[in-house]
Amino acid sequence: MSEHESNPPAQECILCGRCLSVCPVLLGTGREELSPKAKQHMLKTLARNPERLRLADCRVLADKCLSCGRCRTVCPQGLSVPRRLAELRAAHPGWQQWLWKQWIERGAALWPALAVFGKVAPKDVGPQTFARFMDSLRAMAPAQDITPWLAVHTYDSEVGRGRSILLFAGCTARRIQKAWHAKAEAILGNLGYTVLSERAMTCCGLTLDHAGIPDAAHEARMRNVNAWRAAGRPRITTFCASCFHGLGEYAHCADVNWEEGEAEAFANALVPLSSLWGETTFSVTDAAPARVRYHQPCHWGGSDPDKAWLAATLGARISAPSGVQCCGMGGVLQLGDQPLSRAVATRCWDALAPDEGTLVITGCSGCTMQLRSSSPAMGRSGVPVAHWLDCVRP
Repeated sequence: MSEHESNPPAQECILCGRCLSVCPVLLGTGREELSPKAKQHMLKTLARNPERLRLADCRVLADKCLSCGRCRTVCPQGLSVPRRLAELRAAHPGWQQWLWKQWIERGAALWPALAVFGKVAPKDVGPQTFARFMDSLRAMAPAQDITPWLAVHTYDSEVGRGRSILLFAGCTARRIQKAWHAKAEAILGNLGYTVLSERAMTCCGLTLDHAGIPDAAHEARMRNVNAWRAAGRPRITTFCASCFHGLGEYAHCADVNWEEGEAEAFANALVPLSSLWGETTFSVTDAAPARVRYHQPCHWGGSDPDKAWLAATLGARISAPSGVQCCGMGGVLQLGDQPLSRAVATRCWDALAPDEGTLVITGCSGCTMQLRSSSPAMGRSGVPVAHWLDCVRP
């Protein structure tokens, strides 16, 4: 999905309905009025006959989207509903945009404080909406129930020998899941890379774009691109599917002042961390769970390097549900319709079908937090959820 294509498609929705089979919102609710096709029809009517619709109603419907981009992957016209809904949000901003901007831009101080509060706050207090909010806060704290069980046996130090790399850890790892950041740095160092400082970088901007805050998203893109330039245009890696997707969109953004050939160079420089192991070997320790279920983030699309590496490494120990299984995170959707987010998450957990001894792992920061906050009760606690870095012992 390209949020800022320099030449957006001129085609219109032909109402073929292919998007209906992949939209997590529709699949999680059964409500076709929430589908991409219905939203395309709304946007077309709003543009041509605005008197037929109430803008306030359109604005509410625009917020009921997870921005996963699955609809565009199957659309014969190449249409991106999330991009068009983001444009509508930007043209008619509400309180959600202001609050989400504060959440992202001021998160360096806010997120750690809320994570601590979530750990000490009582459970099951207040109305359901408040209880779900508290679940989200508790999910922000680093996992205490995961013992690293995938040990690196021998590193392939020739992979990065003589090369520099920028580690784009993302907002979640930089602010509240610092163990991920530290592990990723250690892994890259052991692979022979010189890890460059990412202090000049900020949020990838993807969630700001989806929320309809284009100016802030542009500022984030330019700050990151300029940091890459200042570092000498090195290789960039990340361990978050959404960050990888957000950074990958830069090459298609008309508002980035690329020099000749630079957009292609940036796209080629971006690689997922799980694809850098080379001939590194691993061993599974006795702390390994009895069963591992993998959740595939929406933003990996049809190619998931994390899943490929984990499958090759763990073999029959790991499995994944088939079909469309979105966790329901959706960024700003958490503000606009938390029950809808939870309905999608419930369908995802039904497909994961965990039992005693199951560990759910994923490769996206947002998916990790969402799955932790929505984990169903099992035994004395919820099903444990981890980013794959939680499981690695460097």
